[in-house]
Amino acid sequence: MKKRTMLFLCVSAGLVFSSCKKKDADGPDRTNTNKYVNDWIYANMKDYYYWTSSIPANPDRTTDPESFFYGLLKSPDDQFSWIQNNFQELLASLSGVQKEAGYGYTLFLHEQGTLLGAQVTYVKRGSPAETAGLKRGDMFFQINGRDFPYSAASGSQNVNAFVSALGENHTIAAQQYFLTAGGEDSLGAERNLTLNTIVFAENPVYLDSVYSIEGKKIGYFMYNFFAPDKGDSTSAYDNEVDAVFSRFKAQGVTDLILDLRYNPGGDQVSTINLGSQIVKNYTANKLFFRREYNSLLTQEFTEDYGEEFFKMNFTPEAGNIGNTLQNFIILTSTETASASELIINGLKPYMPVYIIGDTTAGKNVGSTTIYEENDLRNKWGMQPIITKAFNSQNQSDYGLTGFSPDQRFFESFNLGVLGDTKEPLLNLALKKIVGAQWGRMAPAVQSSRTKVEKVGSSNMSRAFYQKMFERLPKR
Repeated sequence: MKKRTMLFLCVSAGLVFSSCKKKDADGPDRTNTNKYVNDWIYANMKDYYYWTSSIPANPDRTTDPESFFYGLLKSPDDQFSWIQNNFQELLASLSGVQKEAGYGYTLFLHEQGTLLGAQVTYVKRGSPAETAGLKRGDMFFQINGRDFPYSAASGSQNVNAFVSALGENHTIAAQQYFLTAGGEDSLGAERNLTLNTIVFAENPVYLDSVYSIEGKKIGYFMYNFFAPDKGDSTSAYDNEVDAVFSRFKAQGVTDLILDLRYNPGGDQVSTINLGSQIVKNYTANKLFFRREYNSLLTQEFTEDYGEEFFKMNFTPEAGNIGNTLQNFIILTSTETASASELIINGLKPYMPVYIIGDTTAGKNVGSTTIYEENDLRNKWGMQPIITKAFNSQNQSDYGLTGFSPDQRFFESFNLGVLGDTKEPLLNLALKKIVGAQWGRMAPAVQSSRTKVEKVGSSNMSRAFYQKMFERLPKR
C-alpha cells in the first residue's frame, strides 16, 4: 500500500429560515439582462437586508448578478448571505433535495499538502452510496482516476473542482481508515466503487438509540439538518422527530445526547419543534427566541402583526422529556451552525446544556429566500441575512465566535461507527453521564494526532450550509 501523508486544513458552516417572494423591482431596465436582475437584487436587498443602511447608494448595476450581490454585503459582519442562479435548485436544497451520490465527507491534504483527498463522515440512508457499499471512515485520493492538486494560490478553485466532480457520476478507490494496536495510522485494501448521482431527498432523522447503562436510560439522537419535510408540505420529517421523542419518553429516558456535529441548520419550524421536545418546565407562551430585523421590516411587521410577531415560543409536544432529564449533552463541530446554535442558545436559559466537540460556526443570524416564480428573464434566487436571534435573556453573543465546548474534542481520522459506544464523541458523552471510570465501557481509541483541520466538507454544496432560514409572511 502506498504510504500517504495526510493533513487537514479548515471550513465554516451555517443555516437558513425559508422562502418568501417579493414583487419585481420597480422599473427594471429590460434592455440589459444584468441590469434587469441587479435592479431586482438591489430593491429587495434595500427592503430585507439586516444591514440595509450599509448598502452602497450607487453600485455598478451592469456587472454580473453574482458579483453585484456580493458587492452589496456588509463585510466582515456578513459571512452567510449568498445567491444562486437557479431558484428552483435553491428551494429544493433547503429541504435536503439535491443531486448527489448520498454521503457526507471532509476534505484534507496529502502528499505534503499538494493534493486533495476526502474521508466519508456518514452515508445517507437509501442513497446510491449506501447501495454501492461506501462506509463511514472510507478515504479516497482520486476521483475518476484523477488527482486534484492544491496550492495556497488557487485553493478555493481546487476545492470547488473537487466538490463539483463529486456532484456527477464518479468512481473512487475507497480505503477504510483505522488505527493499528500501536496507534499508527493505516489504510485497508482499495475497493473500487462506482457512485451514481441522483436527485436525492435526504432524511435528516439519521439515528436514534436508547442505552441502558448503570441504571440510566440514555437517549441518543443524530439529526443532520432542520427541515419539516422534503418540500412537499407533509411535515414527514418533523413527525419522525416527534416519534423519536415519543419512544424516548415511553422508555423512560433520563439523559439525552443530541448529535448535531454535521448539522448546519435549517428551517425555523423544525427548530422550534425539536427545542420543544427538550425544554424543561414547558408552559404556554414560554419564549424560545426573539427575532430582530431592520427598521423598515420592524415597523411593517409591528403595524401588521403586533409585537408578538417577533417572539417564537415553544410549542406543546406530547413527547417532551425535559422534566425527566438529568443530563443534556450536545455533540458539536465547526459545521454545527445556525438553527443548531439556536437550540443551544434558546435552551440555555431553562436548563444546563453541556457541549462536547469543537467550537460551533458562530451564526446568530438568519436569512430568507427571495425569488421570482414567473419571471422568464430572472431565474436567480438569493438568501440574504435579514434577522438576528436573541434568547429569552436577550443574549446573542455567539456571532462569528460560536459556542466553545465544555469538553473539547476534535474529530480526527479515527471516526468510529456512529451509534457505537466506542465512537469517540458518543463515548465521551456516555462517560460524562455514567462516570469516566465505568469499567465495562471500552475506551474510545484515539489517534496520536492533534487537531484535525479541514479544507472543506460536503456541506459546502448544501444551501443551508450558508444560513438559517425563516418563513416570512408575503408582503
